Amino acid sequence: MPRILLWALLLPSFLSSSLLFAQGAVASKVVEVSAVDDQSNLVVLPGPAQRIISLAPNLTEVLFYVGAGEQIVGADEYSNYPEQAKAIIRVNNHAVANYELILSLEPDLIVAWESGNGEQIIGRIRELGLPLFVLETRKMDAIPNLFSRLGRLTGHDEIAVQKALEFTQRLEGLREAYSDQPAVRTFYQIWNDPFITLNGEHLVSDVIELCGGINIFGESIPLVPYVNIEAIMAADPQVIIASGSTKNNEQWRDSWKDWQGISAVTSGDIYLIPPDLMQRHSSRILDGAEYMCDFLQRARTAG
Repeated sequence: MPRILLWALLLPSFLSSSLLFAQGAVASKVVEVSAVDDQSNLVVLPGPAQRIISLAPNLTEVLFYVGAGEQIVGADEYSNYPEQAKAIIRVNNHAVANYELILSLEPDLIVAWESGNGEQIIGRIRELGLPLFVLETRKMDAIPNLFSRLGRLTGHDEIAVQKALEFTQRLEGLREAYSDQPAVRTFYQIWNDPFITLNGEHLVSDVIELCGGINIFGESIPLVPYVNIEAIMAADPQVIIASGSTKNNEQWRDSWKDWQGISAVTSGDIYLIPPDLMQRHSSRILDGAEYMCDFLQRARTAG
């Protein structure tokens, strides 16, 4: 048989075998990834997640921070940072989730916030059999590990490790600057009617301690305690930090003028930090921490 005719007959088979070999080689490069979430569950994926749903704004921020933003196919309604997050399909808020929409997006990983999403939503996601990674970060020192775990599950190990290192170095700089400073009694106010604050288990309290402050309601039992003005006066904070928008800043500050027996009111050490910088467990909490440390330092100087 002429060589040209023989080659023509064998070529399709050769190409088919080559294609199968190439596909097999690519498949062999996809390896399992795994990490343990904050409920002590080992989550194992057949490969880095490519279709991610984030059920909380802080987690959306972290996913973008470690390079996985383009892999997010669904997010909660408050995911507004970075700017690209605003274009993602909304699947839930703090109280309810659209499970039909979540299923239709075919996620290969759902990331949830334990205290923010609650057991009702988290439990339903588990019932649906979807891959779920639950997080609850309450200490600043745990945030670099958060970056590393999400980087591993999404295929961005290298950038996540670098971001974790940068965060750690910046955190240690603040700790070194303020750890030996005199303690400042601090009241962190989420709301004023009724008064709502956070106890010592919350990440905000860890920020206060980082800056050399003492959370006056750190020993309260609920994570989010309701307190009255009598309790605040008895604790006599030297600094009052509120969570809110600058639009209502003056009105909020004026509301404290009736309570001149409180040291922070007398000295004027009443400040505001945007909630996105303090109450989201993301890289931006260091921006909030810098504000907190500066405000506590002003109180020390005035004292």
